[in-house]
Amino acid sequence: MPNPYDDLLGNIQDDEQPTRPQIEPTSLEDDRFQMDGKESLDEILETIELFNKKAESFSRLLTQMRAIDHKDNSGVLSFFLESDDKNDQGSLAGERKYRELLQTKFERIIEPMQALAKLHMETVKQFNRDIDKNYYSIDKSASTIKSEKSSAIDGIELQRKILSDAANNLEILEKGLEGTTRRMKKYINTGGVNNISIAEYELIVQKQKALTSGKNHQFDYAFFKINLLDKTASTLGIYMKETSVQYLGKLSKAFEMR
Repeated sequence: MPNPYDDLLGNIQDDEQPTRPQIEPTSLEDDRFQMDGKESLDEILETIELFNKKAESFSRLLTQMRAIDHKDNSGVLSFFLESDDKNDQGSLAGERKYRELLQTKFERIIEPMQALAKLHMETVKQFNRDIDKNYYSIDKSASTIKSEKSSAIDGIELQRKILSDAANNLEILEKGLEGTTRRMKKYINTGGVNNISIAEYELIVQKQKALTSGKNHQFDYAFFKINLLDKTASTLGIYMKETSVQYLGKLSKAFEMR
C-alpha cells in the first residue's frame, strides 16, 4: 500500500539518492484532504427535515383527495343487494366515469408517496448503519447527542405515521375500484347502452390489479398499512439493531416488485 505522505514529502531533496525524481507537493485542496464536517446524526436530521418539507404539501394533497368519501361500506351483501351500495352509479357510463376519478386519485397519491417512502428508507438505512448506543461526537456533549438521537427517532416515527395514513387512503380507493368492478360485472352482455363485453371487462380487471398492487409504480404501498410492522418500527425507540435490520429488509422489498 503506498505511503499517503509520499506526495507531501516528495519535494525534499535527498543528496544520497540523486536519482530520485522530483515530485511537486500535493495541494491541500486535494479531495483526499477535504471533509465537509457533517456527522451521520446531522445528515439524518437533515434528511428528516427534507422529508417534512415534502410531507407538508403531501399531507394537504391527502386532505384534498378526500378518499374517505369513496369508502365502500356495502360488504358481502352488495353481491346480492346492489341497492345497499351507496357508490352505485346507476349506469355503465356512470361507473366508467367514477372509475376514472378513483384511478386519478390513486395515482396522484401513490407517486409522491413513493418518493417519500424512499426518503424514509434512506433515513432508516443510515440510522441503522451509523447510530447505536456507542455513537460519539467530538463536537457535541453526551446530552446533546441523546437529545438529537431522540429527535431522529421521533422523526422516523412521524414518517411512518404519514406513510401509513397515505397507505390507508390508497386502500380505501383500492376497495372503491373493486366496487366499480363488481358493479360493472352486472352489465356484461346485457345489450343496449349499458352493455360491456367480457373481453373489455377482463382487461379492466387486469389493469386495475396492475395499478392497485403497485406493479405499475414498482412500489408496494401496502407495506405501510397499520399492522405489526408499526411495532417493529417503534422498537427504534430503544434501538434494537437486529429488529431494525429486519424492518429495513422488509422495507427494501417494497421497492422490488416484479
